Amino acid sequence: MDLLENEVELVTELCERLNVEKEKRKPEATLKLLDIGCGTGKLAMYLQEEIGCEVTGVDPVQTNVEKARLKSSAVMFVVQSAEELSFAGGSFDFAVSLKALHEIPNPKKALRESHRVLKAGGKMFIIDWIGGVPQTSSHGHARNYFSPQRLEEALSEAGFADSSIKPNREGALMLGEGRKNMR
Repeated sequence: MDLLENEVELVTELCERLNVEKEKRKPEATLKLLDIGCGTGKLAMYLQEEIGCEVTGVDPVQTNVEKARLKSSAVMFVVQSAEELSFAGGSFDFAVSLKALHEIPNPKKALRESHRVLKAGGKMFIIDWIGGVPQTSSHGHARNYFSPQRLEEALSEAGFADSSIKPNREGALMLGEGRKNMR
């Protein structure tokens, strides 16, 4: 899978973090990962290959999901809104999103739903554009981008703890992380 040049740094960091989490688990445990706003499946397929976890990708656009299904039978792709996930609570170990949060009509509701479907101790990872910086100000969706502070607040409001935000070297993208409490 070909990552875009601006994605390599943070997707590599994401894989490193997921591998650290995988090592903390029992070797026979299959990690379940949800890719929110999966588009045509690029990140979902990449993580399935690189991490060796069971991946489900969701996207509200039927044609995106159809294209993703043609590319991989190893990943389950489902037409679904991030704001109204059909999965039972506690279904996934991790949730990820690559440059999609800003396109979701109600991102705060999507974060609450992600929190709901994560197991206790599960983690949410978001890679998205940084709002309010010169590098992204000309983008068409720039008004929908989160600042690092706003993303951290949104993660907290959705119930995530221990959130952290790491910008990439260019300062245009960030990797946000939050953990669901163990209760």
